[in-house]
Amino acid sequence: MKKPLIMGILALFGISCSQKNSSDENSMLLWEDDYLMVEIMSSKNLEYALNETGRISEFAEKHSDGNGFSEITAIKEKPIETKQLEINENDFVELLNSVGIKKYPKLTYAGIGEPQIIENSKTKAFGSHSSAIFYDGENNKIEHIWFSTYDWKNIQKTKIADGLNAIGEKYDMIMVDFASEEVIDLKKKSEIEKYLKTE
Repeated sequence: MKKPLIMGILALFGISCSQKNSSDENSMLLWEDDYLMVEIMSSKNLEYALNETGRISEFAEKHSDGNGFSEITAIKEKPIETKQLEINENDFVELLNSVGIKKYPKLTYAGIGEPQIIENSKTKAFGSHSSAIFYDGENNKIEHIWFSTYDWKNIQKTKIADGLNAIGEKYDMIMVDFASEEVIDLKKKSEIEKYLKTE
């Protein structure tokens, strides 16, 4: 599915889609509604990912009224949570740095009310050009990982594809875009590049 059509699927979850780029290259937008919409998870969840994206697609078709959606549905819990993998945060950061992906110094949180800079957040973002690999966690253990971008046109200028591939190879992970109904094997660079080139 082409990325501009994601807006229609996002509406299924009561989400609007912003194409704005961050005006500050040192800050990444942490948009509340983006949380885990493009989630990076264990490849052992592959069957779940295929079934769930299929279920959401069928639900969207059934409840579409031409202008939006008459019902909403929640994403079901996955069998294996990322926190169960016990990924060490220091090792994860070192992996991203090794392929040239650096941490955003600031995060701009957008939820209810005006966007605001947040400090000392347990959520971190690595990337550039308004694209990032996010993660959160506590006690040096990662609990969730996800991807987000607000600049599809310039994503090829980033090292995001290398970072996603490195994560896939080291931790045997897949990426699930619940909006566009895509499941990407992060061990395959070709699948990552195809996904990132689809606008």
